[in-house]
Amino acid sequence: MTTPQIAILGAGIFVKTQYVPRLSEISDIVSVKFIWSRSEESAKSAVEIARKHFGGVEAVWGDQGLDRIINDDSILGVAVVLAGQFQVSSLFSCFLLLVWEHCAEFYLFLFIPLCYCCYACHQ
Repeated sequence: MTTPQIAILGAGIFVKTQYVPRLSEISDIVSVKFIWSRSEESAKSAVEIARKHFGGVEAVWGDQGLDRIINDDSILGVAVVLAGQFQVSSLFSCFLLLVWEHCAEFYLFLFIPLCYCCYACHQ
């Protein structure tokens, strides 16, 4: 039996220093298949780190990268690890609508870094 596969939307410092190490601790029950970023450079940089724990992880970026994630039937869920202002953008609203139409069994994990939430609440 293969482990469930997920995609990570976001490739910033929080993904590199927190999410990849934490997910590697449970790599026997979940596998990261894609890491997406708006830019190719950022996606590849995060994958370089993730590949130490998840050998088959791929870097994807831009609209084409989102399309690959949406259309990949092996992806069970998506971790959205972006700054708050990007999570509510129209791009991700469209992405979520497409995902829900694509597969009713698709899971979405919304992760907002705690430091951003605290910062936003105290402004």
